[in-house]
Order: sequence, then structure tokens, then C-alpha cells
Amino acid sequence: MTSTAKQRAAVESWIGTAASVDAVFFRSVERRYMDPSQVLSGEGTAANGGRFAAAGMRAVYLSTTDSGATKETTERKSRLGGSAQISTAKYPRIVYAVEAKLQRVVRLNNLGASEPGAAVRDACLNKDDLATSMDIARQLEKAGIQGLIFPSVVMSGDDNLIVYLANCAPNSVRIQNEDEFIEEAKKIVARHR
Repeated sequence: MTSTAKQRAAVESWIGTAASVDAVFFRSVERRYMDPSQVLSGEGTAANGGRFAAAGMRAVYLSTTDSGATKETTERKSRLGGSAQISTAKYPRIVYAVEAKLQRVVRLNNLGASEPGAAVRDACLNKDDLATSMDIARQLEKAGIQGLIFPSVVMSGDDNLIVYLANCAPNSVRIQNEDEFIEEAKKIVARHR
């Protein structure tokens, strides 16, 4: 999508609507990525990009529900690898509850219901073309935005949060009950020695 001057102005105005978010979201990962020190690293997004994240951007995707997190992962696998199914070799999966405490978050639904914002919003949610959302992501990250809440394109009624780690302080996003999880994992390892 080639943006017009009015669309660019709508995005600039929208960035000014940033507000704080203090809530719990969910992230689904394969067991090979379940190490808490890796779950929120943004390395996968940096390598592959995605909706609202260009390759090279360290960002973390979260969902408002645990079922939404799993559905989003399945869809991402389909886009990247051509198959929506996550094989049983990828189980067990771990769904983490993640606390997000961010000061500068925009909501895609606030971009505007009429032209020109609606055209940009609709292009960002195109299921088959991520280019516009990646362009917007670069603009958001450059403007110091920490996160973007946007509707899921694969699960009606759910929202996602993408967190731009370059703009976040340590512990802006953290795994809920991380210490308890690590202790339980140590117990499991000890039982199997």
C-alpha cells in the first residue's frame, strides 16, 4: 500500500493516542523454547518478522487469551512453513501468562473508522500481505511506542499485543510466576536423574 499524505497524518495523530497498559497476556511456545530467559527475547520475530514487525525488530507477540495464543502460533506456522498444523513432535507446548506494564501503547482500533485511517487499518489486517503492517511497525518503533494492541485476524473476538522491546525498560514484560515455574522445572529434572 502506498500511503497518502492524509494517511501518514492519520498515523501520526494516532501515535499521539498512546496510553498505558497494565494487564496479563498469554504466549504459547514449543518446549524447546520454554526456557524463561528465551520466551520474551524477541529473537524469533527478529529473525522472521511478522504482522507489525519487520525482520530485524525484536518484538514479542502476546494474546489476550491462552487459546488465542495457541491459535496465533498455529497460523504463524502456516504462514512461515506452509502447514497450519503443529505436529505432535512440537508438544508439549507451554503457555505463559505474561505481565505487561507499558506506558506507550496504541490500539489499532483507534486509528480511525473513516478514511484515511480506516484504509491503513484495513491494510494492516490483510491476512495475506504484511507489508503495510511492517511499515507501520517501523514508524511506531521509531516514535518510541512500546506496544500495539490489534485484533486477531485468525480468532474473532481476541486481541493481540506486540511489544517493541527496543523501547521497553527491563521487566516491562515479565513471565508471571517465573520463579515458581523454574523451581518446578528443577524438581522435574531432579526426579529424572
